[in-house]
Amino acid sequence: MELSQTPQNALFNEEKLAELHQIASGNKEFLKKIADTYVRQFEAKFPELKQMVRERNHEQIEQLAHLLKGASYSVGLDETAARFHQLEMAGETNETSNLEPILDEIEADMHRFDQEWDAHLNELP
Repeated sequence: MELSQTPQNALFNEEKLAELHQIASGNKEFLKKIADTYVRQFEAKFPELKQMVRERNHEQIEQLAHLLKGASYSVGLDETAARFHQLEMAGETNETSNLEPILDEIEADMHRFDQEWDAHLNELP
């Protein structure tokens, strides 16, 4: 199933989704747990990351962004992971001004994730 019409606005890496389906062997509940785990980690760490951006704490920005980057890759959110990578690099190089637009894009990605993951699960047999 295509989750979006064009590659430019695709949220998920289709290959990663296929891999997750293979691992889950068609078990929707397992796929739901994967998403729930990701969302819980995001909800636990993203507010802290936003606070560190406000405080310009480059070490914590780097660490939190790195953690969330890996988690995003694990559920096929490559573009979101790339945004976290931008934040990670900003933290590493101590260039922590004007990061708010990236945070806004990540929040928009998460709204889409909630909608598209659920829609995707509902279309599974």
